[in-house]
Amino acid sequence: MRVWLRLVCLLVVTIIGSIQTNIGALLRPKIERLAYRMRRQGVAARRACRIFNIHVKVSEDARIALSTLRVSNHLTVMDPIILASQLDVCFAGKAEIARWPIIGWICKCYAMLLVDRRHRGKVKTFASQIRERLQKRGSVLVFPEGTTGNGKTLLPFKTGAFESIRDWNQGRLQPIFINVVGVNGRIIQGDEGRIAISQGSDGKHRTFIEDTLHMAGFRRLDIELRIGPFLNISGMDRRAISEAARGAIMALSGNNPPCTE
Repeated sequence: MRVWLRLVCLLVVTIIGSIQTNIGALLRPKIERLAYRMRRQGVAARRACRIFNIHVKVSEDARIALSTLRVSNHLTVMDPIILASQLDVCFAGKAEIARWPIIGWICKCYAMLLVDRRHRGKVKTFASQIRERLQKRGSVLVFPEGTTGNGKTLLPFKTGAFESIRDWNQGRLQPIFINVVGVNGRIIQGDEGRIAISQGSDGKHRTFIEDTLHMAGFRRLDIELRIGPFLNISGMDRRAISEAARGAIMALSGNNPPCTE
């Protein structure tokens, strides 16, 4: 019962918030709309976290970082909500999301960038979309693994998004590591919590709905966002940037003391 009640509440609250966001954006000057949509996304994400009883802490105050490409590991479909609850960002995702009922419309409300990963020729278009967003002083977050992992290791990174900041001294790159420090009120260490919530926890890759149901089934989750420093990527091509980002996220996954309330 708790699971379905949470899902219904999440759907209703999100739809109402998205309608309000669209109206509010249209009433603002065009130059202010992106920042407004990112702020409103944060409001919606914090509401969603309250509904699912997800408590998120960050390793430092990094809410606003203009013209920054942020990259993170990827555990569940709830990751964008978890991240947006603490960070003002636009997300980049797969193009097919636009065709999903309701979800696609909600993502467009919050200025999500979409990429068609089936065609390699789309990489430059995707990179230029990210750079344009960064030039508008927005912060873009991508999951370079391209899919959710098992919580223990990082999958190989896709490099397309990193083309957006190559040879651009105004762009910045910041790594983020999503860690789980508590499950159902129990404090945990290492990768146990990440495995519990990740796609690899039951030995199969779940669909969007299945993963949402899985996340709604936890009584409480405590999540830590480890925010790394900006990386020096001067003179690097996109593959070298990708390797630097992956190495930085792996470094953040070390057994550092978790954030506490």
